[in-house]
Amino acid sequence: MDTPNISALLALVAGLLSFLSPCVLPLAPGYVGYLSGTAVRVAGSISITDRRATFLHALSFVLGFSAVFVALGASVGLIGYLLYDFMPAIQKIGGVLLVAFGLHHMGLLKIPFLYQERRIEFKGDPRLGYLSSLLVGVFFGAGWTPCIGVTLSGILLLAGNAATVGRGAFLLAVYSAGLGIPFLLMGLALDRLSGWLQGLNRRMNVVSIISGLFLIGMGIIVYTNTIGKLNAWFYRVFGFTTIL
Repeated sequence: MDTPNISALLALVAGLLSFLSPCVLPLAPGYVGYLSGTAVRVAGSISITDRRATFLHALSFVLGFSAVFVALGASVGLIGYLLYDFMPAIQKIGGVLLVAFGLHHMGLLKIPFLYQERRIEFKGDPRLGYLSSLLVGVFFGAGWTPCIGVTLSGILLLAGNAATVGRGAFLLAVYSAGLGIPFLLMGLALDRLSGWLQGLNRRMNVVSIISGLFLIGMGIIVYTNTIGKLNAWFYRVFGFTTIL
């Protein structure tokens, strides 16, 4: 049976790290709470009805930004197909940039334009219900891409390297799952997870180092084009086949 390969695993981890980024994690409880109309509470409880509504609003939000990212992945996959002859050079340049971005995340290299954040904000209308949360998700995906773009760029390079629309869309769907799963968990247990996320936010320097190392590793993989070798190694060790 086919199972996701190392590219999909990297996409999933990249999504999780994007959620833990300084521009998403601190605002995540407020986002989910605002969308559902539920107050963010560290203590106390939320009724079953409120919890169900909160989860559905979080799901609508995740579907919104997932649609944007999947469309982006399909587009990049198509571009990779059209520029297939130039992909070796693009991989080299992209690998170097990812290593530089990783050093920036770790505070070892300052890249001024990466400190700039441009966001398109959309305040949902409660009267629209779940559609409002879906639209907020769409604007989150479209407007906050510069904020999470450093990590996202690595997956876009892999999507471009896939050189097909379907594979590019698949990788960005997996990335969206990594970014979206924590939002869905918050929808199920917003009152319990808010305090834990606040504590994690105080350890953001550790998250930045982990993200930086991840980007450097991905940069090396992209530069050396060793995805195929890693897939072969995974097959020998874990005995599964791949779909990409």
